[in-house]
Amino acid sequence: MITENPQDPGVVPTDKTPSQPLEIESDILEAKGKEAQPEITQDQLALGKRFFNWRTLLPLIIVVIALVIFAQKANINPQKTWQAVKNANLLFFCFAFVIYYLSFGLRALRWRLLLENVGFTKENGVHLPKFWKLVEIIYISFFANVVVPAKLGDLYRAYLLRQEIGVSTTRSFGTVLAERLLDLIILLLLFIPAIIISLHENMPPQLRLSLQVMLAVVIIGIVGLIVLRIAREPIARLVPARFRAHYYHFQEGTLGSFRRLPSLTLLTVGVWICEALRFFFVAVSLHLIDGSFLHIVAAAIFIGLGEALLTAIPTTGGGVGLVEGGMVAMISLFYQGPNAVNLTAAAILLDRTISLFSILAIGLIVFLLAFSRKAAKQHPSKKP
Repeated sequence: MITENPQDPGVVPTDKTPSQPLEIESDILEAKGKEAQPEITQDQLALGKRFFNWRTLLPLIIVVIALVIFAQKANINPQKTWQAVKNANLLFFCFAFVIYYLSFGLRALRWRLLLENVGFTKENGVHLPKFWKLVEIIYISFFANVVVPAKLGDLYRAYLLRQEIGVSTTRSFGTVLAERLLDLIILLLLFIPAIIISLHENMPPQLRLSLQVMLAVVIIGIVGLIVLRIAREPIARLVPARFRAHYYHFQEGTLGSFRRLPSLTLLTVGVWICEALRFFFVAVSLHLIDGSFLHIVAAAIFIGLGEALLTAIPTTGGGVGLVEGGMVAMISLFYQGPNAVNLTAAAILLDRTISLFSILAIGLIVFLLAFSRKAAKQHPSKKP
């Protein structure tokens, strides 16, 4: 049987429940108390307020102005860039669009596994949303990441799940954090061979330094997880009593996620192959990269996954500015032929149409539809 604290929707098994990942010791129950505050409020995650906040708008305005100045100094010709876009192979661009959106299905399957790993199962009285609902939640979280900086969409995803089925936001966010760490590890495992194959001995020192920094971040993340598991109780004693339940939820949500690792790894590889193939088809549509098929694939993986790594840095919404600058640098390593500046600009425009503008446009529609359905459930019309 399952008991629930009405003020904290985290599910806690009773003593009669068989051993499950959701088990929490009695001291956690005491730490929660009757006056525990709600984990996250709707006001704290209001996208409208976040977007129209000067902390969001000012950096975005500065970045856009910087991009315009850069485009002028780089002698990018809008007419030639647009001509390159019009000459792109439409079929390959459609392939890029479809393959990118297939990744959301893989993400939904992976998140379901992560949630089940931490005990959100029917046996524990938790009925996870259906597949398409999970896809919707993930898509809205991507929309939130495009609209506002600091990767707020990751936390928003956990909040939306809580709104849907009433489970702990901190435990759900732990699965999102575990997903991000898994993403980073797989990204690097794909990214490093792509660099070696595509650049051979011509790797710039700046790129080598960036790679070393990324490897250091992964190692720090893994060490942090090990410390979190080994020093679980000592860390808990440092946490204020009123937040201790959330710490346990977060700890279990993160560490408990790494079960059924082969399936999670396979799905994660699939996600990033979709990301890499998106840019591969964009590059092929423009004839951007020359050489053997293996070289073109390796270069596309390098640029596509490099873009993903830049997007993960919590700067502006959607990584605007940082991503475009990084893509210019990466593409220049492989193409310096005729009309290189405008062809590069066309490639970035087509790629960001899929990974940024389509998320912004379609995501707004999905967000508004989801919000209207939620409002209709909360305030059903009265029948005469």
